[in-house]
Amino acid sequence: METSQIANFFKNQTLFLTGGTGFVGKLILEKLLRECPEIKKIILILRPKKGKTSQERFDQLFDLPCFELLKSTNINFSEKVFLVDGDCQEPFLGLSAQNLDLLREEVTCVIHAAANVKFDQSLKEAAFNVRATRDLLELAKQMPNLKSFVYVSTAYSNCLNAHIKEDFYKPPLKHDNLLWLVNFLNDDVLTKITPSLLGPWPNTYVYTKCISEDLVKSASTSLPIAIVRPAIIISAFKEPIPGWIDNFYGVVGLVLGVGLGVIHSLHLKLDAKALLVPVDYVANLILAVTCKTGRDKSKKTRIYNYVKMRRNDLTWGEFLKIIEGYYWNYASVKCIWYYSCQYVESKRWHDIRIFFLHTVLGYVVDFVLFCLGRPTLAVKNYERLNKLLECTSFFAIRNWSFDDSNVRRLWNELSDDDKKTFEFYCDQMDLNSYAFDSIFGGRQFLLKDSQDTIPRARKKVKILFVAHYTLLAIFWFLVYQLLMFLFSLIFL
Repeated sequence: METSQIANFFKNQTLFLTGGTGFVGKLILEKLLRECPEIKKIILILRPKKGKTSQERFDQLFDLPCFELLKSTNINFSEKVFLVDGDCQEPFLGLSAQNLDLLREEVTCVIHAAANVKFDQSLKEAAFNVRATRDLLELAKQMPNLKSFVYVSTAYSNCLNAHIKEDFYKPPLKHDNLLWLVNFLNDDVLTKITPSLLGPWPNTYVYTKCISEDLVKSASTSLPIAIVRPAIIISAFKEPIPGWIDNFYGVVGLVLGVGLGVIHSLHLKLDAKALLVPVDYVANLILAVTCKTGRDKSKKTRIYNYVKMRRNDLTWGEFLKIIEGYYWNYASVKCIWYYSCQYVESKRWHDIRIFFLHTVLGYVVDFVLFCLGRPTLAVKNYERLNKLLECTSFFAIRNWSFDDSNVRRLWNELSDDDKKTFEFYCDQMDLNSYAFDSIFGGRQFLLKDSQDTIPRARKKVKILFVAHYTLLAIFWFLVYQLLMFLFSLIFL
């Protein structure tokens, strides 16, 4: 059997992984332990969160569903994975002097995947991503045994350009200027000037990602470094579980929102490209790039635009057509209304629908809850949802073209064994099967809705279907009666 070049590269290496508890980071960790068992050590940085200490979070990490396949291999991952207390939102990642010395002495590879990926975060919150990248790069320069440093960015880090090359671009602001602003301006002033600083940039996330890439460029002369730019990351295609996902933030969350009857309008262009990539493919690419960078004798800094998982482009129209077939047959028992979302290209019509079907509806629901003596929540939740929809629509109504020659070249360079084990490109992908797995994954891992609830969910959808169209009929009947009354007043 042909030896895996990637597994062989990681043999006896010590990897420092940031973002190891994130969506992509979990699968990087899982794949390394399962397919590269001779790796010497993986060091994770964790911070206290939601009332749990970093040690408690670390102890509970491997209880998650995405590690079940790993557990079946009987690999003693407790001997491979080590925790260091830290926080990427703190200076020098909140690491103690002892842990800093440990990283300097032992680390041979770094994968920097940590980031706050929320689109609606403040500029101050997003700037922590820049500072963490700066401090980690400075730390990496002090690692004498470093072979590879991979920074995980986004395909939209330079989204103001219609065509995006696998190259560096001029940032909107230098990192030191941004960090000065967030350190010395109070929050109120910073909030007021943020729109002026962002200008045409759609959100603080992509804005700071572009600035962080410029930091990587400045360090590229002294470090073996590469950048991976994945597009919109969605559910796992194959591993460790088809359809696995752990967050509502992306496309799958919006799809579930539509299926639950919560979202009633999406602003998008049906013929725009849906740049979707499975999380397991992203993790595989990152590991392949780490190996490539460590073995590359030219020491050239390469950027990898990862924007497609198969040869043919997928449009939003094609994607939604595939998904819609599952809303009825595989509905969730937690749905609150019949799915009635429209995909709207007109911004004005979308805003009108959002006002009546989200904002006004939210007040109606809260009024009913208030009358029943229950806590009100609809208005607040719809405000947050509307803000998210506003942020994401930027990427659904535009088309970009990308160079991805480095990704394709890397794929062609892989051995046949590595193409199977660390797959990130597929000539033939059954999108219907993948959509089915993604829907089931969303039900199982996000909604905690088991498969045996499907018959009950179908009955509920039928009831909501009747209720939905009955209310529509009553509404339009009342509109007709009102128009006829007004007509009689004017002309009689």
